[in-house]
Amino acid sequence: MNRKYIVVSLVLLVASSLLWANPQDLLSLSQTEWTKLLDGQNLTKSVIWKDSVASLAPSGSIAQEKTKEAEARAKGISVASLALVPYPKNWVNQSEEQRKLELYNLLHQVSTLQGLEYGDAKKKVLFSESYTIKNPEDKKSRVADPIVQTLPSADTTYVCQEDSIFGKNIYQHTYQISQDEVFVDITNLTTMKFLGISFVKPKDMSLYLSATQTKDGILLYTSTTLATTEPKVSFLFWSFNLADESMNRIVAYQDWFKTQV
Repeated sequence: MNRKYIVVSLVLLVASSLLWANPQDLLSLSQTEWTKLLDGQNLTKSVIWKDSVASLAPSGSIAQEKTKEAEARAKGISVASLALVPYPKNWVNQSEEQRKLELYNLLHQVSTLQGLEYGDAKKKVLFSESYTIKNPEDKKSRVADPIVQTLPSADTTYVCQEDSIFGKNIYQHTYQISQDEVFVDITNLTTMKFLGISFVKPKDMSLYLSATQTKDGILLYTSTTLATTEPKVSFLFWSFNLADESMNRIVAYQDWFKTQV
């Protein structure tokens, strides 16, 4: 290979890496929290109404802005989880743009969520069905998960999922891209029900996934905001905690992400 080409490539790679932030510069964490994050553990936070989980999102990120907006709008329950995910070995020599393309396509692969297990013992299946649809009015308009070769500035897709708590619902996935972040806003378009009883109205759930590149890995932030201040739901002999189930959901998304990169 031409020596000049190698030198130029190395210079570009180094210059590109200098643009990536230190994760410490994007977050305000205690030493204990940093140790936990660097050890591969998730940092989690759950609040009701007056407090915020936006502090776990990278500073200045789309995710942080959207979380604050959702909390102000919903005035309900918010949960969030943050993880630092190492780059795959085959990403080491990729540019920031190449990595963003990888992240963008990964976050579109919703069919791989089908069969996702969650919980401490990983014995519960979160999604028994998960697939992209062409028409949000038609659950049967199934299409292949999209894969792109060039990054768009924004994109919207529709997804049908059947989960273990709220049954089959339609969601809108809205993607945004900044210099170092790939962000997904997941909003329910149908009423989410438990045992046939309506609990979450259309567009009352905002679930966010944010992948931000840093020098030390991918800051993976997930959060959910629900427009309700009553976390516990009971009906006859059945009961569940919306905050706990929301946390289970976003942590499951993070586990899924880690297996896909």
